[in-house]
Amino acid sequence: MEGIGDLEEREELRRRQFEREYLAWLKFSAREIAESLRRLSAERREEIFAFYEMVLREPEKMHSPLSSDERKRLERILGSGARGEHASVSASGVAAGERLRSVVLLKTPAVVFAHAIFPTSSLFDVGVAMHRRFFVRGRWFAVISLNASYLEIASDAMLRYMLEHELIQGEMYEELARMNVRHLSPELKGAYHEAARIEAIRRTGISEEEVRSEEELIRELSLKAPIVPTAFASSSIYLHILRNYKAFEKFGWESRDEIEREWERNSLEFASWIDFSVHSFGVFVSELKRLVRSAGEFAVEFV
Repeated sequence: MEGIGDLEEREELRRRQFEREYLAWLKFSAREIAESLRRLSAERREEIFAFYEMVLREPEKMHSPLSSDERKRLERILGSGARGEHASVSASGVAAGERLRSVVLLKTPAVVFAHAIFPTSSLFDVGVAMHRRFFVRGRWFAVISLNASYLEIASDAMLRYMLEHELIQGEMYEELARMNVRHLSPELKGAYHEAARIEAIRRTGISEEEVRSEEELIRELSLKAPIVPTAFASSSIYLHILRNYKAFEKFGWESRDEIEREWERNSLEFASWIDFSVHSFGVFVSELKRLVRSAGEFAVEFV
């Protein structure tokens, strides 16, 4: 019979194995990202490195609240009821604008990346939005973080589509969690992402041309913006809410049923990974600097 000590030892071994594999993946990813950084001007590269150093010192400063005008724009775009030509309404009949009212909206200069879930990707996929749920000081917070440049440049149709996609995908993952499904393969994650994308297109009425333009905008931003792994981005959001709790408390709610109370216990596991996510991001930044700056040492100028 396996004792508690044996279980704890096995769990510790699994954790160490994951940490080794994750760090190796970050270092490999840094090679591809370094290639993009080398194409930027020296001044822009140093601005990105300065941003990395700043958020390593104070991870919570990676994110900031939307301005009142920015939030009003998003609520107007999504509609607070069945208003507008393309008001987005969920399957339950609740407008996306109403669903957005209980969501903490944040912005960041960064683009996020995660393990690839699409065959066309190499090591990772990039995104300009991230939808997560956090348990902080006894309350749940639903958060959507947006890339600040995307928020400024994207058309109303793009923003409506992107936010609807995030809301639909969040609803899908909550339903899976309620079914006690905690781990999905990359293939299944890709399938849910695609299903949410198709449904977001249907609900918003966005054109195929606008979808292609949105994909191109994301690609362009990923080549110019600081790029950050989702684990560190998630930790920075958690710390941002924690450090600014009074400002965000009104958006939170206490667990509403036994399932959410069970998730409270699971949330402690996420908090235990924050130090590692910050440490691993530091390793990623160091590797990125080494790759970019060492390549510069061997550059030759031809006249």
